[in-house]
Amino acid sequence: MLDFVSPPGALGLIALAMVGYYACRRYIAGCRIQLIVADAKTSAVVRHTTDEGLITLRDVLYAECPALTDPRQAFMVPTPYLPTGLLQTIYATMRVRLYDRTSDIAYERNVFVMPDAATVSLDWYPSIKGDGNGPIALLLSGVGGSSQEHHIRAMAKSLVARFGATSGGFRVVVVNHRGTAGTPITSARPYDSGFTDDLRTIVRHVRLANPLSKLVGIGFSMGANVLTKYIGEESSACPLSCAIAVCCPFDIKVSSDAINQSNILNNYVFQPAVMRTLMRAIKRAEHVTADPAWALDMDRINSAKRLWEIEEELMVKISGYKNLAEYYERSGSVSHVDSITIPFLAINTLDDRITPPHGIPVAKFTVNPSIALALVPHGGHLGFLTGISPRIWFINPIEQFVAAIIR
Repeated sequence: MLDFVSPPGALGLIALAMVGYYACRRYIAGCRIQLIVADAKTSAVVRHTTDEGLITLRDVLYAECPALTDPRQAFMVPTPYLPTGLLQTIYATMRVRLYDRTSDIAYERNVFVMPDAATVSLDWYPSIKGDGNGPIALLLSGVGGSSQEHHIRAMAKSLVARFGATSGGFRVVVVNHRGTAGTPITSARPYDSGFTDDLRTIVRHVRLANPLSKLVGIGFSMGANVLTKYIGEESSACPLSCAIAVCCPFDIKVSSDAINQSNILNNYVFQPAVMRTLMRAIKRAEHVTADPAWALDMDRINSAKRLWEIEEELMVKISGYKNLAEYYERSGSVSHVDSITIPFLAINTLDDRITPPHGIPVAKFTVNPSIALALVPHGGHLGFLTGISPRIWFINPIEQFVAAIIR
């Protein structure tokens, strides 16, 4: 005779349901956002009104940013089929050019020439000219990125949709790094992880053209490092009202070591992708004469197989550093975090293989009263995808933070 397994009875189904419910609750609890900010006594004052009195950065985060602080909302639960940082990163990379209803925008371009004759393109949404003195958000992408990346377009569209009608014409300008987004290469000096001169010039330009507008900086990956380093360098003279850094590689050496490590993913996915981007940019710049004082070994550059080789031969020499160690030390924003004086929010994940968490200067966020750090357990590098149909989680907390500061 054949033995059949009896289907579970009512008690069995209830038990299974309870186990599933408990496991689900445990998983969601593990997706809670950890916020690190100075305590109530030392947190920096961000506004002072007759009705409210003194409002600190900590007050703003806990009262007006529920996506980061509310026990019922402060979670980033990954899309079920993208549970790991690696899957989040790969999926986000695969859809980097996606156009959907969350990102279907068209920019108006402004080409800007730098003092060294380099060309940088500024992509404005919805237009260069606003209807009033409304706020302006400056967005910066990562290595090889541009205004055309999905998360950049989605962020821009969402910001304008949320604030445009009530803030006197909220606008977004995406700062495309030299040679990106179809921008002509007119200078041999490329951008790099610690090059803040272009951003400084552009912020000054936008400020002069819009003297009454509040300016907000939002950076992603390498763009987050450039932004963080810039506002630290500017310190109390920074013209931005606030800034947000997403997946910031504060310590460039930690990030470089992570991506240069020899393993299957780096050797066949991350390294080739970064190297293709860099080599295309180098190829496009062949018509521009390099400064002989740089003494570049173009044969070594053209035959490079790892990112550190490009950094050592190109970035170190162009920037005038002694060696790779000095380039990493001087390019990272980690040493500038202490000098930030404007409201600043960093958002990093704990499963990011490109900007590993041990490179985040966590302790500094408990000391500097003007800065806060949101640690997200899952999300990878610029993933942060949640929901059955993946949507970008960080857009909502960024909007909440911006709204709280600029109102």
